[in-house]
Amino acid sequence: MAKKNGRKKIVKKYKAIIFDLDGTLINSLPYHSLAFKDLLLEHGIRVDEEYLRKYMGLSTRLILGKLKIKYKFRENIDDLREERRYHYFKFLGRKNIVFPGVMATLERLRLKYKIAIATGSSRVTFTHSTDRDFQELFDCIITITDVPRGKPHPDQLLLAARKMKVKPNECVEIGDAIYDGIASKRAGIDFIGVTTGTTTEKQLKKAGAKRIISNIRELKLL
Repeated sequence: MAKKNGRKKIVKKYKAIIFDLDGTLINSLPYHSLAFKDLLLEHGIRVDEEYLRKYMGLSTRLILGKLKIKYKFRENIDDLREERRYHYFKFLGRKNIVFPGVMATLERLRLKYKIAIATGSSRVTFTHSTDRDFQELFDCIITITDVPRGKPHPDQLLLAARKMKVKPNECVEIGDAIYDGIASKRAGIDFIGVTTGTTTEKQLKKAGAKRIISNIRELKLL
């Protein structure tokens, strides 16, 4: 690392940037949280907000697995996963939830880097959460539908690197959750944390973030 004007800057040369989606590029986490709580309330279960929050960043299947262990419900996770999706669609409606400045930042970065998404959301949820102009900015989009295992496993990041024809160590991942950091480390990819989700700066640093930014607009790579 080197310093310029008293601030740390990354000096490594990257060829590609892999972005997490929910909580990183789009403000979808409040709607995902509402969907989980509303879904389980229909089955007579009140979900503890703090317990749910610490698992945001995992796939829906894994989160439901954690909730099933805690609340001991009998419903099938795959059935609940499909139900939860419609609760999410209901709360989201047709809102534009892309964080301010994200589109302009992505348009600038894609002039210099290959850019991808690796998201724990399904393909159908990703498509519903974003519009075509957003989707067409990326060289590749890897959803949970495309891999056997989501984060914190490295599968999505390694597949994104392979599709962009770059080596993992030529990539950097940008994400808002500790699971992004764990997946990056396992993939041999650098990780930059962003605090637009539910994870604190301290937690992101502990997860291995080389740098913390407060929003995507601050992202400046060499």
